[in-house]
Amino acid sequence: MKVVHFFEYLLLAGLWWLYRLVPVRWAYGIGWGIGAGAFALLRGTRRARVATDNVLIAGLAKTRREAYRIARNSSGHFVGHVCEALRASEVVTRENWRDYVEIEMSPASRELLFSPSGPVILATGHLGSWEAGITAIVSARPMLAVARMMDNGYVQRFLERHNFRGGITILSKRNGFSGSLMHRWKETRAALTILFDQWCSSGVPVPFFGHTVPAYTSPARLHVRTGAPVIVGGFLRTGTLRYKMVAIGDPIVAVPEGEHDVVLRDLTAEMIRRLETVIRMAPEQYLWIHRRWRGIPVPEVPKR
Repeated sequence: MKVVHFFEYLLLAGLWWLYRLVPVRWAYGIGWGIGAGAFALLRGTRRARVATDNVLIAGLAKTRREAYRIARNSSGHFVGHVCEALRASEVVTRENWRDYVEIEMSPASRELLFSPSGPVILATGHLGSWEAGITAIVSARPMLAVARMMDNGYVQRFLERHNFRGGITILSKRNGFSGSLMHRWKETRAALTILFDQWCSSGVPVPFFGHTVPAYTSPARLHVRTGAPVIVGGFLRTGTLRYKMVAIGDPIVAVPEGEHDVVLRDLTAEMIRRLETVIRMAPEQYLWIHRRWRGIPVPEVPKR
């Protein structure tokens, strides 16, 4: 496996060298073409059908053709935003990021995020340009994220060496919310980002686009455990290297009283409701390929 991993690393390094020759303004378009083109070529696969079905289940399309278009554009956006994020730091810096980012949030959320007095939880999903958004957020305060590390150690070190994520500290998902992580989070008054939009068999059932599905309770559990406020939102792309940072409502700051399970369910339901609001702003920027609505029948709609 080490030999295979090394050749994977060599391939990545070679592609990266070629990619650096491409003008930054072309990055998103090239990625979008690759993602949308691959989706079209694989249209008959299970993954493509799941994405199209998910759009229909969410009620965002009246025909299968329209649902396919949203799902294809979603695939294009996913690859496009990653390609743009790889190069965004060459243009968007800590000094000028406000020239590229529009902020749409309540005064309370803005104050909490940009005048840090303690740790905060950022609850979001696989939506918009979350990778590029890191450049902006780390300009305001330290940022932590719990994520899965690459199996290929060579590739993992390559990404770290090239500072792909612009200063964010990535912590291994395998270790979970350990005591050391919690201590570091509080000491640095960092923003801890959690993506909680995927299917979770052990989660709590909450409404999401009109259907009751199990959701991760991680943001709610941390809020109850630590009292850290929660901001729910997303980082949407509005144009070439142009973004909008969106937060729905005021921050969730008070831990409600009541039975623990009921509190977790109600908090998670409110966070999912807010996340749904952001997704509806830009459905083509949401990653629909996850099997998020398992067991829910696909509505019968016209093909065109």
